[in-house]
Amino acid sequence: MSHPKNQVLTDDFKTSQNFYKSDLILRDYINRHFTAQAKQFLDGKLNQLGEVAATHMDELSQKADKNGPVLKKRNKLGEDIDEIEFHPSYWDLMDIAAESEMFYLKYHPEKKEAFLGKRHQMGFALGQLYAMSELGQYCPHCMTDGAAYLVEQFADKEDKKRLLPKLGAKEGNRLYSGAMFLTEKSGGSDVGANLCTAEKINGDEYRLNGEKWFCSNVNADVIMVLARTGPVEKGTRGLSLFLVEKELPNDERNPMEIIRLKDKLGVRSMASAEVRFQNTVGKRLGKEGEGFKIMAQMINISRNYNSVAALAGNRRAIIEAWQYLNHRKTFGKRAVEHALIREKFLELGAKYLADFLLVWRGLRAMDAAEKGDEDEQHLLRMITPMAKWWSAENAVYGVRECMELMGGNGYIEDFVMPKLLRDINVLPIWEGSGNIIVLDMLRATEKSRGLDIIFEMIEQAADQSSEYGGLMAEKLTKIKTIWKDISTLNDRDKVEATAKPLFKQLIRLFQMALLVDEKQTGNNKRFGIALNYLASTFDNGLSPQNPLEIGQIERLIGWEY
Repeated sequence: MSHPKNQVLTDDFKTSQNFYKSDLILRDYINRHFTAQAKQFLDGKLNQLGEVAATHMDELSQKADKNGPVLKKRNKLGEDIDEIEFHPSYWDLMDIAAESEMFYLKYHPEKKEAFLGKRHQMGFALGQLYAMSELGQYCPHCMTDGAAYLVEQFADKEDKKRLLPKLGAKEGNRLYSGAMFLTEKSGGSDVGANLCTAEKINGDEYRLNGEKWFCSNVNADVIMVLARTGPVEKGTRGLSLFLVEKELPNDERNPMEIIRLKDKLGVRSMASAEVRFQNTVGKRLGKEGEGFKIMAQMINISRNYNSVAALAGNRRAIIEAWQYLNHRKTFGKRAVEHALIREKFLELGAKYLADFLLVWRGLRAMDAAEKGDEDEQHLLRMITPMAKWWSAENAVYGVRECMELMGGNGYIEDFVMPKLLRDINVLPIWEGSGNIIVLDMLRATEKSRGLDIIFEMIEQAADQSSEYGGLMAEKLTKIKTIWKDISTLNDRDKVEATAKPLFKQLIRLFQMALLVDEKQTGNNKRFGIALNYLASTFDNGLSPQNPLEIGQIERLIGWEY
């Protein structure tokens, strides 16, 4: 008689050796929605990055997390240097990002024109795989992308020619990284209360003075800074945007003091700090007083990065838990053979798939809007904050639930789940916390036709679906009725209090519409499983439940060894 082994997992346990190869959802989406030119360029790069992210890069990420940046205020001679010292693993991770060409394909003069209209989706496809291993450094990459975009759109010809090849480099030692110094102690999310000042020197050059309270990627080469050229009473209309470089044209350091590094809960591999400008030289981008309007374009890019990071962290947690529980025996059988385990994966998988489609629909709108599609521009204005809010909320919940599914080992630092949980919790806060996002969605209804376009998309999907059309039409009618009632109110408190639960229901309906559309064009059963789950969330009544089979769950989460 053979005796059971005293072991955590079965002998045949294995993890993904390639995050792209094992991700049927991303692969299927790229296959159906990317152009032949984009797929040809990306195919080998996605496969290579997927393999590196699942293996070597994952080890580097753990080292960079445990050996965070250190601020060196002075050198041995007592001279102020304000330099950040990183563990070598940080620079190895930077090399991987540059060599993936996620920046090169978007901003380098050799490629950016060729991929206009698809470059953002291409960059985010690579970024999602990268962030499955390293969420911390994905923030500096976000800042680099955003800074490059503002240089591309608003810098003069000489600065574009000089900076874009560096911000779009595909070699880590040549890559310039970017940053956005926005937040101050007095303002927080209320940027109009910022106090940092800028005094004109000559032409577009200014001297900046004041403090910035949250400066992520503080060691950046190219920094976008909001500073006040008008009175505080003018709020955001008194702010202008400045391009600040770490080094001046004479190769001397641009004067700015790094006061201290932030001791963060997560994303510890990269440096966030407090900074004091002391006659720091900056070059104005755009007109005086239009700084926040211009900076908002970088914020919109960073919100999409936030959404993609949420997908990446959520996806990583789901597959870690799925792999683990397929090889964990409890009460005489594999853990995934228990109905309650499968019910939890049904919830997590359906929410993830719906969030994936929501985020990626926004990325499609981003590319289409850049090519001049007016409707997509209006949709983008609404869907960007919507996807940022929802994907972040669900990612925090999803990672926490996956940690619980793994039991005690999910809580142990030898496994990736604790790092994931620490990292993922910043996403509902970065680039506008949840309540700020709701207010921004309200502003989007006033400044764009995005809400009406979403209403139309839901109506079209309802007309196409015999199974879910009735429910979708009923819920949409109620939402539109309530929206009509509150949009004419003078009571702002009541509008805001009603908007949050209304937007939550709207997002679920919109996700159902996206699932209906994908089910018709993709003919994949996972969309039907997710639709069934989302439809059930509108019904609070109790009824007998039939748990899905293991194969159905595996199809839903799109997992393949």
